[in-house]
Amino acid sequence: MLSIPVVEKDKLEGEFTLPLSKSISHRFLIIKALSENGDISLGNISTSNDTQLLSEALNTKENLIDFEDAGTPMRFYLAYAALKDIRVVITGNEGLRARPIAPLVDAISQLGCRIKYIEQTGYLPIRIEKGIDLDVSEVSIDSEMSSQFLSALLLIAPCFNKGLKIISTGKITSSTYIDLTIDAMLNAGVRVHQNSNEFVVSKAYYMSKAPIEIEADWSAAAFVLAWAIGRPTNIQINGLNLNSKQGDCISKVFFEKFGVQIQAISNTNSVKIISHAPSIPGFIEFDFTHTPDMFPIVAATCALLKVKAHFTGIKNLVIKESNRIEAMQLNLLQTGAFLKLLNENELLMSFDVTLSDTYTFKSYNDHRIAMACSIFAFDKSISIDNEMVVNKSFPNYWDLFMKTANQI
Repeated sequence: MLSIPVVEKDKLEGEFTLPLSKSISHRFLIIKALSENGDISLGNISTSNDTQLLSEALNTKENLIDFEDAGTPMRFYLAYAALKDIRVVITGNEGLRARPIAPLVDAISQLGCRIKYIEQTGYLPIRIEKGIDLDVSEVSIDSEMSSQFLSALLLIAPCFNKGLKIISTGKITSSTYIDLTIDAMLNAGVRVHQNSNEFVVSKAYYMSKAPIEIEADWSAAAFVLAWAIGRPTNIQINGLNLNSKQGDCISKVFFEKFGVQIQAISNTNSVKIISHAPSIPGFIEFDFTHTPDMFPIVAATCALLKVKAHFTGIKNLVIKESNRIEAMQLNLLQTGAFLKLLNENELLMSFDVTLSDTYTFKSYNDHRIAMACSIFAFDKSISIDNEMVVNKSFPNYWDLFMKTANQI
């Protein structure tokens, strides 16, 4: 358990580099594995636990691969292994085994692959018993549950003998991650032709003349932006692209509502986070359909500042690393914040008086829940039951938090 006394420092300042984007890293690890003769070189890569798990899976000859809680790496690897006819058992921890995988398995099966559910239909563990038929040229997939299913197919599409046409039969959620996949493929020499919910990829080869450089992670930046609310701030972040294709780049727009600004530093690959007097709106509306990872920090920010809110696009949050709706409901209750579900896809945040001197938060084994709850240390002394969960995406989060807040 990690205990943090209330942060009393008036001014936040410092200079650091955020973790590299694991979302971009995962895409380029698959692209590199699919390239021929070293045609793709990665200049850098995320050091997150998720990325390490995918890298190890792509390089192992073991016939059992445990992805722990890493959903994106597991889904990307499943499509890759099916393409390469790797006969392997794929599993994960209890949380990952509870996350549905059927839409991707069904789509890969249309491509001639034979996959067996070992325990419960629709869930890990699974065994690949026969690889994909590379002469198949069309597949349909339900992308409503997760954009990662569609991204997994897109990444392997140029390897088919006649290319591949992918038809998404459900409403595409988290579309910014599809854009991120398409952009990564384009940077590796492969173009995706999109017409509404149809994606056509011709047979092609991944290649790049220059090493691919992975940019800093905007999902991580969102937490740092939250630190700046209500106190003088001058923090420099290196390697963060203000024009990024990452969906969570929208966090700069959200936190501007609270008086936090992010500015490019001339002639550098750095930005500066600046905040002075807080600007606290009375009410916030946010649609998480395409940026679901923003939910924990947006909800925590509104709860900390007692900002009433209406949230939509939340129904897929129940199948993330935790049930993020329930996790934030339970954690925020002690702060006086009430999250009331109106239906599976929207909720309201309202408030009551809270008299607690300290807050005790549960991470629910979810990195984003733990990091979101950390910002309450700017109001009260807090404790978090499992601080190590941040290794999934932001291994040095607590070091940066403590140093910037002058806690060490």
